[in-house]
Amino acid sequence: DPTPRLPGSSCPYGRVTPLRPLRLPSSAIVVGGYRLCRAFMRAFALLLLALLQSPCSCAGVRGARKRARRDAEEIAAAAAAGESLDPLGYYRYSWRPPADECGTEMHADYDGTRAWNWGLDPSQHVATAAECCAKCRAHVKCNSWVFCPEEVCFAPDAHKHTRGECWMKDQRDPASPSVNMRGAYTSKYRARPGHHHAPPMVHWVSGTVRLKRAATNG
Repeated sequence: DPTPRLPGSSCPYGRVTPLRPLRLPSSAIVVGGYRLCRAFMRAFALLLLALLQSPCSCAGVRGARKRARRDAEEIAAAAAAGESLDPLGYYRYSWRPPADECGTEMHADYDGTRAWNWGLDPSQHVATAAECCAKCRAHVKCNSWVFCPEEVCFAPDAHKHTRGECWMKDQRDPASPSVNMRGAYTSKYRARPGHHHAPPMVHWVSGTVRLKRAATNG
């Protein structure tokens, strides 16, 4: 027979049947996908269990519990002293309506929408809080002032604030001033990065003028 054949085979070249792609029934694909998904979920569960049992995770849980106890103690201490705690838990304070025309509040650092002077400038420094208030009243657009009465006044920024600084600011509503800090700093605040050296009480003295209604605590 002249038909060429494979070496060692009786099957001629021309009669070699081509290979056909393997087609799995749809049920086999579904079962395979289910098994693969189950194996993935099992591996993920084992990894999660290992992470939860790791020393790092346990330390994180202990740290969270410690912070929760600290916050609860801070809330209880504020309530016992008749004080309020700000929503973030960063300071405790006891507010009373101002008794003077300058709206003076001790241990308070008022914010503002803008500053009408650069308080860090030594030429803007004054000797007392009353002088700072008078300076604000003399400025037609100033309705809030902030004074530093200490050698160095703490603030969470990059500047060194020194005695005599007088910041003249603008509040949207001076009867309800926007406040940065007031009263006493909490342990939660000191636990924040860079705030460990915060003093027990806010150093600054603040006030508002040109009120069109009775003052509130902001």
